[in-house]
Amino acid sequence: MKKSKVYTRIAAVVLAAGTSRRFGSNKLLYILRGEPVLKRTTNALSKTNFWKKVAVTNGDGKLDSLLDEDIFRIINDRYREGMGTSIAAATRYLSKDVDAILFLLGDQPLVRPEDIERIVQEFLEMPDRVVAFSVSGSVRNPIIFPSTFFDELTRLSGDRGARDIALAHQDSLSLMEIDPAHLLDLDTINDVRAIEKYIEE
Repeated sequence: MKKSKVYTRIAAVVLAAGTSRRFGSNKLLYILRGEPVLKRTTNALSKTNFWKKVAVTNGDGKLDSLLDEDIFRIINDRYREGMGTSIAAATRYLSKDVDAILFLLGDQPLVRPEDIERIVQEFLEMPDRVVAFSVSGSVRNPIIFPSTFFDELTRLSGDRGARDIALAHQDSLSLMEIDPAHLLDLDTINDVRAIEKYIEE
């Protein structure tokens, strides 16, 4: 897929600071058919032209080699408190420089560049709305928020995530149905087999 023109002041944020408690080790380092989970996820951004690309990490340096040079690292010292603190940290860092932010989970290795392009183009047609993927009407990440939601995003804490804010603003939310396989995430070791069957040999 050819790179599109630079998206108008839209940033992409990869949330990669979790503790992977249910997985038993850092799931983003897990090798799926020869490639780490986080690398497979960020591959979806490699052919896009976001204004800025950011990854939120816990600062231990273990993920640094998996992130392309154009992805800036933000360290979230409060990562143990939950995903909300990572979203808040990224939004505070980006809020003065961008008009919208896309949030992508670091453990979504089946998201494709075409999926990211699709949600961005949908947002560009309605830039005052929150745009999210959905499966049978259920809101899923990735999600794009316009700047009118930045203040609320910076106040997130604990395990409250982007979906919570999207669901709280149904009147401003647009959903895009997608093949659920594209959004599979890796929570436990039992999820590995389900994900691997969709990865081409």
